[in-house]
Amino acid sequence: MKKRLLLLALMISTSLLAVGCSKYKEKEVSLRDQGIEAMDNKDYEGAIALFDQALGCSIGKVTDLEIDIDYYKAAAQFRNGQFEDAATTYTYLIKYDEKNYKPYFLRGSIYASEGEIGEAIRDYDAAVAIDEKNYLLYIEIYENLNSLGYTDQALVYLNNALNVDDKSANAKYFKGRIYYLLGQTDEAEKLLKEAIDKGVLDAKLYLAKIYQDASDYVSAQALLEEYASSDQVTSDALGILGDIELSSGNYENALNYYKAGLTLDSIGNMPQLMKGQVAALEKLYRFQEAKDVLTQYLESYPGDEEAQKELVFLQTR
Repeated sequence: MKKRLLLLALMISTSLLAVGCSKYKEKEVSLRDQGIEAMDNKDYEGAIALFDQALGCSIGKVTDLEIDIDYYKAAAQFRNGQFEDAATTYTYLIKYDEKNYKPYFLRGSIYASEGEIGEAIRDYDAAVAIDEKNYLLYIEIYENLNSLGYTDQALVYLNNALNVDDKSANAKYFKGRIYYLLGQTDEAEKLLKEAIDKGVLDAKLYLAKIYQDASDYVSAQALLEEYASSDQVTSDALGILGDIELSSGNYENALNYYKAGLTLDSIGNMPQLMKGQVAALEKLYRFQEAKDVLTQYLESYPGDEEAQKELVFLQTR
């Protein structure tokens, strides 16, 4: 369970430099791309072998392409259960990508998943030292440690983020999010409103969450509809809109929001959207469609016991 909870952060942080062919060996780029395709097909051993072949094309000098390949290789090793090998690859990346916080963060995440909390904290601290105003980094560290049961250590990073001397609109937004995570909703609401006034669109999403938690669905929906109409809409916003419509009995609207969220290029709340879609379809008595979506969901999230029970129910409809 712990390793599964950690996987999302490692996947999100995989390097995506999209290095082209013009400056590098075409064969090396081709092998890297084949490795990525193998990863997409869950053939992690094949991907690792292809990445090693790509690295073998290197002429000895470490370029952005080799660094890019190693990030993918480490992610494939992690997904293949080769945690020690993945940590070793990140150690190599720390040497050659020393100004980037990611290899420290990713290696620290592996150490945390293996219960080596001292090593994890050292790497997390090193990551933060490189990019101390990266508030999302503090939040990701908190979420990793908290999901693994290291709540006290996790809270240290949220409080450290709040102590960063930064009066920017971006800081107000992220600190508002952090106060929300800490359950200090009054302070969160104040900072999020200030961020909105400064033009930070994403702050509307988290302010809407505060309103939703307080059962003020009218205010939450008004904010989210403004957010959803922008060209910066996220799957999170569409998921929350779907939840509001579902709880209000507007099942067709809910279904449309969940489906819209699933069409975006970047989806950070896939389980919420898919399970919401199932719930809306059930309310609309479209049981075969609900069963099909839930079957797809369980292919990606086989450990969800609640969803497994729901599928048994749908099979009887």
